[in-house]
Amino acid sequence: MGVSLAITFRNNVAAYLWGFSAIFLLFVAAMTYVFIRDGTPSGYSPIIVTGAMALFWIGAVGLTAFSTSKHCLRVTVQSDSQVCITWRYPFRKEERMVDRAEIAPATVCESTDDEGVPYFHARVPLQDGTMIDIAEGHHRATCEATCTRFNAVIWQRLPEGTA
Repeated sequence: MGVSLAITFRNNVAAYLWGFSAIFLLFVAAMTYVFIRDGTPSGYSPIIVTGAMALFWIGAVGLTAFSTSKHCLRVTVQSDSQVCITWRYPFRKEERMVDRAEIAPATVCESTDDEGVPYFHARVPLQDGTMIDIAEGHHRATCEATCTRFNAVIWQRLPEGTA
């Protein structure tokens, strides 16, 4: 009886955004509680303070809505030539099984973040046009290493005559 091995690749960048938005939302809720409990600070207009709190609430709700649309990714390469792709959101999970033959080699894609700094993605295209990012960040070497490892796992186990 053979040993069944599965190798997993994870991209959990979205989890940091989820955590930040949850902490920010809790902070806004706590400050709202203090505002309701203690009232407007002396010397400040109640309209200005209430307006500021409303802006913080709009920002917190907007950030939370944005962050919950982002997913963490888990790609499990199984020994039976199947690949399980899992997109995990804060309140739901989507899974998809694909055959290794439906997967193109992973490549490093370069872009820039909102400050103009280079940002890299270890991107895997599927046959249907779906793109999955198995790694991302500001370090090209990390994404290149992930691509190399992923491609080695995918292509060394394909049956003879495929790919």
